[in-house]
Formats: sequence, structure tokens, C-alpha cells
Amino acid sequence: MFEWVKGNAYTMLVTLYPNNFTLNNVAAAYFEDIRWCCIGLDREERKVAIRPVTKREVDLKLIPLEQLHKVSMGKGYARISNKALIEEIAQLTGIECNGIKVPAQFDEREKMLIIDLNNPV
Repeated sequence: MFEWVKGNAYTMLVTLYPNNFTLNNVAAAYFEDIRWCCIGLDREERKVAIRPVTKREVDLKLIPLEQLHKVSMGKGYARISNKALIEEIAQLTGIECNGIKVPAQFDEREKMLIIDLNNPV
């Protein structure tokens, strides 16, 4: 009898590098037409939220410019560079952010990607 192994083709993962967050293809799909985002840090729950910001929101100045982070899209991934935030996450978690993968899920109600720093893969 075969025991079927869990696949990762539809698993949202974010890889933390010293200078950036890299979203895998599944997580990046929510940012396909997005070039900016806001990033929030919940220190108590040890979670990071990445909220896509539309061009309309930027044009209408609904988000303060100092809160915007550029989303760079690649073939099959998205990247958000912010060395200071990565260093803060490393201090908060005690985890060296050098290619560590962490799970993420998209909160449809709040329209943001939630990264759980408590359970690195």
C-alpha cells in the first residue's frame, strides 16, 4: 500500500535572504500586477504581513510614500528588498536569514500575504 507524500507545488513559501524576501511562484501570483507593497511586522506573534498596493492607491496617495516597498517580479518569483527589515526579523527570531524558507498564506479577507516566522521549513 502506497502512502502519498505531500507535495509542495501549491505551497506558499517565502525565502529570507540577508537583503530581501523572495516569494515563490505560488505566493508571487498575488503580486502579478503589483509593483508596490506595504510590509507590517507583528513582533508578538512573530509574523510579517505583505499587503499589495495598487497603482491607483499610489496615484491617489492613499499610502504614505515612506511605507512603500518595491516589488520586483521575476520569472516564477517576486522579490522585495529591505535589508533593515530582514536584520530586524533576524534579531526578533534569532534565525540567520541566509536562505531560510518560511511558510506563508494569503488572507483573502485582509488581502495580504502573512508570513509565519515561527515555523521555518
